[in-house]
Amino acid sequence: MKPTFSFLLFFCFLLSSHAQSKESYYIFGVPLDSIKSPYIEAEVCRVPFTTKVFIDIDYGQESKVLYNKYNRVADEKGNYIEFKSNMDAINFLINIGYELFNAENIRMNDDDIRSKYILKKKIKNP
Repeated sequence: MKPTFSFLLFFCFLLSSHAQSKESYYIFGVPLDSIKSPYIEAEVCRVPFTTKVFIDIDYGQESKVLYNKYNRVADEKGNYIEFKSNMDAINFLINIGYELFNAENIRMNDDDIRSKYILKKKIKNP
């Protein structure tokens, strides 16, 4: 009886510890929650041939390449996170600890309009 109970107890601990793991997001290998900059710039970019968007984050890091795809938010496996809309992307950033500070739209070409958002890291109360 004791081995069965011990096994069930161990299994419950294993399941509960897995359920508590927090998904992490990265910018070119840097965890988003470890960025020390008080402000970030988020530029929303359309995913080609879809209605989804990516967000490119600039927190003052050195650019590695000319193309900013390495500044996109990615998961632990390096897969870029796609959002349903601009507001979905901004709500994501607000949910991880930022607040909207400023927003602007920039006309790139005839029909291409890019949205840029300045976000401020929320101050945590002690």
